[in-house]
Amino acid sequence: MTQRASDLLAEVADRLSDDASHSGQVAAEAVRALEPEILQGFKESNDELVRMSTEFLRALFLSLKPNSKLPWPEYYTQAREFARRYAEKGVPHESLSEGLAVFRRTVIARITEELGVSQYADEVLLLAQSRLGDVIEHLNSSFIRGYLDYTESKHHARQSELHGLYHIASALGRSLDVSEIAEVGLRETLKVLGLQAGAVWVREGARLKLAKTIGMQPGEEEEFSESGRSGLMRVVEVASGPAESRVDRIAGEWSAIRAELRTKGVLLGAMTVATRLPRTFETSDLAFVAAVADQIAVALDRARQHTKEARTDFLTGLANRPEFERAIDRAVASAERHKRRLALMMIDLDNLKDINDTYGHHVGDEAIRVLAAELQRAVRATDTCGRLGGDEFGVAMPDADERDAREVGLRVREALDHLNRTAKLPVPVEFSIGITAWRQGLDWQAMYQSADKALYVDKRRRHSVRKRLGEARV
Repeated sequence: MTQRASDLLAEVADRLSDDASHSGQVAAEAVRALEPEILQGFKESNDELVRMSTEFLRALFLSLKPNSKLPWPEYYTQAREFARRYAEKGVPHESLSEGLAVFRRTVIARITEELGVSQYADEVLLLAQSRLGDVIEHLNSSFIRGYLDYTESKHHARQSELHGLYHIASALGRSLDVSEIAEVGLRETLKVLGLQAGAVWVREGARLKLAKTIGMQPGEEEEFSESGRSGLMRVVEVASGPAESRVDRIAGEWSAIRAELRTKGVLLGAMTVATRLPRTFETSDLAFVAAVADQIAVALDRARQHTKEARTDFLTGLANRPEFERAIDRAVASAERHKRRLALMMIDLDNLKDINDTYGHHVGDEAIRVLAAELQRAVRATDTCGRLGGDEFGVAMPDADERDAREVGLRVREALDHLNRTAKLPVPVEFSIGITAWRQGLDWQAMYQSADKALYVDKRRRHSVRKRLGEARV
């Protein structure tokens, strides 16, 4: 290669680098037509792409000079980070490689135009292709490293998510405390996704009640609620595959992910995790939050089931004795405080022992379930039914008196008589009843004793009636 060819290439490179704007426009249009995915990296796609193309071509032109002082190590580092960001956006590496090819062809075409019919044209072009090839190869290697950086970071993120899910599942599997369940789910999610703050709500009746917050100032959790009036706006709803918990991606003052907590088709609560820093959530982030939300929902369901079992009778589903006593105690306190009426009704299955001895305990259990079902059907939603022992039931009836209680007892008796007559029960089911009304100065134990005495009187009366009827038949 002659010195003349090298000098000539340097002269051409100087001229082209001084006026690279036209070349930048041409290259930008070519990139736009051939690799439109590259435009994802530019907010103002046209002007910014032309500017970047012009600066890049100027650097390529200057690289053709043998002693150019360009900071190529810095450029290669920038190219690596540039490629990593494109990998995050899902742009394939082939698009960047083809973009480089566009710039390479543009440089060679401009040099060819400048050389015209020079006798050194072939030598200059070979030298230009050699020098340009080295630069393009280094840039392409930097792009590959950027994509590998992204792949490695994704791998570490997935590993972190798997460890996070393991810790969440392990911790939630041991807890039956709603606040602890919410805290564990939030803390691990924030840690894995590198977020700042979060909140969990749990459903109580028809409303969602705040259970736990992390990283928030008082009042900020309202910005995450459905009724919040902040700048939050739902931008996309994400189907979460096999997960039951629907996930929304939120943008605005906070970058956030909001998830419903669902299991078995039932909404149990909601969770929001967020950061005030700019953040673009990927599909994998949303899938992770959906998986965590499912874990929290299952744990909440188990905790509620445990609480329900601790308060209810396993056979009938009514309140058990401790829960019923708490309910009647609260009802007495409310009656005394607000001067309201209160009735207590005690019911006893008359022939349970005979049923068990004659037909077996499974038939006795069925008789108990039938009486409980009819009792629950006859009372109001504000009344509390409880199974107090093997064959004994109680009903606490706020804002009711003895007459109201007798009407309930009559409805239950009529329902059971109908079932007995139509032979829909394996054996006749009968019961005795005792009723008392609250009076000033009575506590719940005194009411209980009064109703129990009335129950005993009714049981003796019914026993005497059955005995006389039996003797009359004889």
